[in-house]
Amino acid sequence: MPPVSCVQVTHFRARAELARRPELADCAGLIVDRSRRKAVVVDCLPAVSGSLLGMPLERARSFAPDAVVIDADEPHYRGEFERMLCALEQVSEQVEGAELGVAYVGVDGTSAMNAELLCALPEHYQPRIGIGANKFGAFVAAYTRRSSGVSSVPPDAAAFLAPHSIDLLPCSTALTDELRLLDLRTLGEVAAQDVNALLDRFGHEGRRAWELSRGIDDRPLVPRTHEESITETLALPSEATTLELLRAAVDRLLQRAFAQPRMQGRYANTARLSCSLDDAPAWEQTFHFKSGVGGWQRAAEIIKGRLETEHPPAPVEAMTVTLANLGGATGEQGSLFPDLRHDRERRLLETERQLRVRLNGQRSLSRLVEVAPWHPVPELRTAQVSIDPSSDDGMRPLSTPEMVAVRAGPAQEPLAVQIGERWREVTGIEEQWSFDLWWRARPTTRTYYRVSQANDQQLVLFRDQREGCWYRQGGVG
Repeated sequence: MPPVSCVQVTHFRARAELARRPELADCAGLIVDRSRRKAVVVDCLPAVSGSLLGMPLERARSFAPDAVVIDADEPHYRGEFERMLCALEQVSEQVEGAELGVAYVGVDGTSAMNAELLCALPEHYQPRIGIGANKFGAFVAAYTRRSSGVSSVPPDAAAFLAPHSIDLLPCSTALTDELRLLDLRTLGEVAAQDVNALLDRFGHEGRRAWELSRGIDDRPLVPRTHEESITETLALPSEATTLELLRAAVDRLLQRAFAQPRMQGRYANTARLSCSLDDAPAWEQTFHFKSGVGGWQRAAEIIKGRLETEHPPAPVEAMTVTLANLGGATGEQGSLFPDLRHDRERRLLETERQLRVRLNGQRSLSRLVEVAPWHPVPELRTAQVSIDPSSDDGMRPLSTPEMVAVRAGPAQEPLAVQIGERWREVTGIEEQWSFDLWWRARPTTRTYYRVSQANDQQLVLFRDQREGCWYRQGGVG
């Protein structure tokens, strides 16, 4: 059996957090999983002393009262682990992802290849590599290293494993608890037992523990299989909180995904919806379709239906849709009657692409989508999207404010506004209104003025009361 390397990144979640938030480097921090019945500590930043992993948050806070609590961002950690595995695959084609931060790699036994594995990963991961004749030996060799580098299992594997804790065994907690009741705390003590006695008491799991403790591990390395998938990402307007905007974003992403050439005549069995949130962990949902979906409309109907009851808990900055488990021909039966709406969309798309050629690639036709027509902030009421589903344009807000210079009176009313390089006098204030959205993640306080000018034209201006700046806003009726 060829040698195997175990690549370990200890405290993977903590290292992933520090990579994107280096300001936490000197902080005591607890990474907490709140998806369980009770919040549990799943990792700790280096500044935390002692092992608090697995503790309920309330108990862990008694040991580290000043620690910063960080909500676990599992989609981000899985994404980082996926990038780690892809980097290892640049060195070896045989890579198996075991658990978060742990991978097994098929190697040729040369030190050069293991050096390449170390260099393939970012320095902040501080990877530890163990080399052995099997997975368990390699795992223990990597785990017991005190720093980044490479360790090998010596020829006498059983003697090497003997002093180490039974906690390293890949078995149930119930078994290790039972072994401790028998005063068996090290792998050597387990290896010294009669295998038949362990088999009678604990079944096949007991025999497995005995074999691993003696350095016997026949588990094969199972290289990853790469499923074909299609992914589309869309940046959303700032502070995307309304369900209408999220539904519009789902439509847009699915249109783009199903418009890709690889999806023509095919169907998807799975869709994953991921949202990057403002000052909160990423939110993710997976949808398993009972039968393959070959069109974006049906997929959108299913996903948006779920959003009615399960939606992101914070404003969405970006949304990603991934279609996976792709199948062959959709088998959808064509209609005997013409689809007038589809025909209209097709003709609009042809027009858009012809105009794009004439305008040197510039987008020309867009669709306006009402996402929050009731919202007091005008730029959050309507979004603009390209009618071309293959376009990678994001959702752009309509009526984006433009900062202007204004001369104001003693009551902060506008007296003149600079348009271009000229100052224009305000001849009258036709309407005035205000709002204070103090409860939002980014509080908004504005005073609006609809003003007349000497040329009888009207403008809508507002003063941001929190910034003290003036803006001109179009599209306000």
